[in-house]
Amino acid sequence: MPVHLFVYGTLRSESLHPMARRLQAQARLLGNGSVPGLLYDFGTHPGAVFGPELYQRVLGEVFALRAGDPLLAAVDAYEGCTNESESKLGFRRIKVAVALDTGHRLEAWSYGLREVPRPGRPIMSGDWIAQLAARRPRTIRR
Repeated sequence: MPVHLFVYGTLRSESLHPMARRLQAQARLLGNGSVPGLLYDFGTHPGAVFGPELYQRVLGEVFALRAGDPLLAAVDAYEGCTNESESKLGFRRIKVAVALDTGHRLEAWSYGLREVPRPGRPIMSGDWIAQLAARRPRTIRR
């Protein structure tokens, strides 16, 4: 039985991070999805607070990993978490309900913040990749 992982930041397939590349090589991308929550910008990475009562959505991707695959432990280490414990940055691995763009719903692991960061810079679009693209200087053609 596969284990699902919802990623919304540096592990998304558009990322150039080596751990994102490893995830792509060793897991199967199921597609895009979203989870109720708020996304925050920490400069080099985002963080999300998830909750079914939140009206905004965090956009990301869902990967299927094989049950017992050591890849999940590697992602835990990357996120600074051990199993379901909290990282030094306040991240913890939790179960979230993902709505896939295909209309299907599933439960997946993700890494969320225990509480809203203070001060936090919210990403109103819920999309870390779009946030990065908006930060890049645009070249003007003449």
